[in-house]
Amino acid sequence: MTMFYKPIYILLLALIFSISCSGQVELSIQNDTAQMGQTKIPLPFGPRPNKNVRINAGIEDKDGNLWFGSVGEGLYKFDGKIFVHFGMEQGLNSNAIYSMLQDNTGKIWVGTDKGINCFDGMKFINVPMVLNNNTAVYINNSHNLNRLVENTVWSMMQDRNGTIWFGTDEAVYCYDVHLNDKVGQEKGFTRFLDNPFLLNADSLQLKGIFSILQDKNGTIWFAECSAEGISCFDGKALSAIIPYKEIRRTDRIIEDKQNNLWFATAFKGIGRYDGKTYTQNIFKDQDLNGSYSILEDSSGNIWFDTQAGLAFYDGKNLTVLTEKDGTNTTDFIPILLDKSGNIWFSSKRMQLYKYDGKTFTNFSE
Repeated sequence: MTMFYKPIYILLLALIFSISCSGQVELSIQNDTAQMGQTKIPLPFGPRPNKNVRINAGIEDKDGNLWFGSVGEGLYKFDGKIFVHFGMEQGLNSNAIYSMLQDNTGKIWVGTDKGINCFDGMKFINVPMVLNNNTAVYINNSHNLNRLVENTVWSMMQDRNGTIWFGTDEAVYCYDVHLNDKVGQEKGFTRFLDNPFLLNADSLQLKGIFSILQDKNGTIWFAECSAEGISCFDGKALSAIIPYKEIRRTDRIIEDKQNNLWFATAFKGIGRYDGKTYTQNIFKDQDLNGSYSILEDSSGNIWFDTQAGLAFYDGKNLTVLTEKDGTNTTDFIPILLDKSGNIWFSSKRMQLYKYDGKTFTNFSE
C-alpha cells in the first residue's frame, strides 16, 4: 500500500470533506507519460500478467473516438492514430470494465466491478449510487470507510426518453440525465422495481442483468444470468418471456433490421426470437458452449463467436472464418461496429483487430 507524506495526506482529507453532498470524488486526468498514447495496445503488463485479460466492451463517441474497456487493463481511447490509456491512476475506481455508454448529453459512463464512473470530457468522476430518498445503494468512493458492498455494473442502456438503465448484480437502476444535468449535483437514482405502478406478476428480481436493450417498439428487454432468463417491460408490466432453463446465461441481446431479437448465450448457442417463438441454438452448435457477444453489421450480417472460430450469418448461410481468412485465433469476439462500417474484434492477451470487410488489421503489440 502506498504511503503518503503528512502534508499530502492532510490535503487529501481536505479534498474528501469538500466534495459535494452526493459523495463524488473528482480526479483530473494528468498529462503524464502514460497519457501520451501509443499506436498499438500493449500486452498485459505487471510482474504476473494475466494472459486471459481481454477487451470486452467498446463504444464510438460523437466525435468519432473509439473507447475500449477491458477486464483487468482499464480503458483505452483511440482517435484513429493513437491509443490513450485510462486506469485507476486517472480516476477509474477499477481496471475491470464491463459496460460503457455515451449519453445524449455527451458524457461517457463506465461500469466496473466496483460501480460507476463518469467522464465529462475533462476528468473521471466516481458516481456513488444513491437513491432519491437519500438511501445509499452502494458508495464506490474508495476513501469512504463506510462503503457498502460493491456492485458490478454489467450493462447500460439509454432509452428514448433519456433515462439511463444500469443492470447490476443487485438490481436494475434508472438515472434521468435531464434531472441530473450537472455531474456532481445528482438528484439521485431510482430502483426500477420500486416503481409503485409497475406490474410484476412473475415476481422478477432482475439481479445480475448482463444486457439491456430497448427495441424499435420501445419495449425494454433484460437478460438475466442465473435464474430468470429473458424478460421485458412494455411501459406498464414486467413479464418473463423466455425461461432460464431454455436460454441459461445470456451475455448480449441485439435487434436486427427485421426486428428479430438475437441472444448470445454462454451455454445454449445463439438464440433468436421473432416476437412469438424462441428458437434455441439456431446454428446447431454441437459443443453447446455458446457465444459471448453478437452484433449486426451495416449489411445485415450477424456476427458472433463460436467454439470453431469467428462466424457470421448473412440470412441464408453460416460462415466460420479460419486462419486463411486472416483470423489467427479461434478466440475472436465481436466488440464494436464503428460508423465507417468497420467491425472490431478482441481476443485474449489484449489483442484487438479491425475488419474492413476484406482484411483484418492487428492493433495490438
